[in-house]
Amino acid sequence: MQNSFMFGVSVGESFAEYILWDGSKTIAAKRAYLTRENLKNSLQQFVAAHKDKEISKAFVSLRISEKLMDYKLSGAVAHVTTEGFENWLELRGCSGSALTSSELHFSVRERIQASGEIHQALANEELEGIAAKLQLMEIKKVCLHFLHANINPAHEKQAQEFFQSKNLEVFVPEKTENQDEVTRWRKNALNATISSLFQDLKKDLVEGFKDVVPTDKIYFVGAEGEVFQDENHKRVGSLFASYSALGFQYQDSKVDVLHLGLEDFVLISPNSWSDIWESPWGKVENKSLKIRSLGIQPTLGLELNDFKHFDFNNRSEGWEPGPMSFGRGQKATLMDLWVENAKVAKLEGLQDRMIPAGVQKFKNSLLALIKASHDRNLETDKVIKDLQSLGMQKIVMESLMHRQNKKIKVTGPLADLFSNGFKKDAGASFDKEDFAEARAVIAVGMKAKV
Repeated sequence: MQNSFMFGVSVGESFAEYILWDGSKTIAAKRAYLTRENLKNSLQQFVAAHKDKEISKAFVSLRISEKLMDYKLSGAVAHVTTEGFENWLELRGCSGSALTSSELHFSVRERIQASGEIHQALANEELEGIAAKLQLMEIKKVCLHFLHANINPAHEKQAQEFFQSKNLEVFVPEKTENQDEVTRWRKNALNATISSLFQDLKKDLVEGFKDVVPTDKIYFVGAEGEVFQDENHKRVGSLFASYSALGFQYQDSKVDVLHLGLEDFVLISPNSWSDIWESPWGKVENKSLKIRSLGIQPTLGLELNDFKHFDFNNRSEGWEPGPMSFGRGQKATLMDLWVENAKVAKLEGLQDRMIPAGVQKFKNSLLALIKASHDRNLETDKVIKDLQSLGMQKIVMESLMHRQNKKIKVTGPLADLFSNGFKKDAGASFDKEDFAEARAVIAVGMKAKV
């Protein structure tokens, strides 16, 4: 039916997938390399090509780069806590990365007991002083972290209403069963930190869908399979939405999902849940399907190990600047090993992205490593084949060791590239159709209550 058309959008750090769905199958699809095409324009082009279709809804998963989640890039956020607990965001498992400037930590004399009884009332006079300072510093966002507010939110609501009356955007921890204040507060702080980035990306999406999908019909998918629009406490969960969506499709099939995407290689366990995200800022409350990042990744760098043999290092170079073969990268990566493979050249989003100068630069880099290696007589082609085989073996072995079901479904744009490695794996099967993330986002959105 005409009104059953839907858009599915999966936005990653460097790539975005768009599909048009008719209720049973993909009608059209596109992958945009966001380093070369921005989100708004690439989406507008895709939408314009299908403007004759009447769209009922659009479902979106939105992943934000951890590099951009630094408060120095995302905008300053003030934090108001119970007096004596100003440093709790930096407790337990924090790697040293700060979530805000120390100048924006404020505390108030208020106290609610673990029983929920108010021990010391919150005075608006203290909030007045903080609001005046924030106005002078031109701070627009504030997080409230009051001890035991999960049990009795009276002071939290009082402060929220007060700061909102001062035209500040206020973030409070989501009420959950989790009694660990540190992980709850840290999630709230990250929700506030990425708020501006999220809104900017949402603005691009809204403009991309202009005149085709009304704003109130654009839904974001969360990590638990829910959909949302403006709830600011859901944004951290959306970072894991596309991978959780891939797993939700197989919850009744007793099969794990190995997604070999352009940005990440992840193993998803559809029947297991994780309540904590081990983030660069420490442990964060975040419920999603269990998602394991493999030790080998698409842009993992190549190097000589301590024995002067070729190996992969522990650093992913990412797609910005990307593999050397794409012209801007400065270090050889796993993706460079397949630069002359016809399957890579045909991948949607990568066509015509590899340049001859970049390919030659990669081969020159590899030759330099060969001369410094234990065996200086190696041929470049042999090194490439050996490293391809090593990468494939690592992927297959890790998927065997950590899967929770005997069967595994391999998805993603690079799935076919590594298919030979799974020939002896009787439990492995392949999703041959590309754009698995965007399709999964639509599947989850269709089941969610909107």
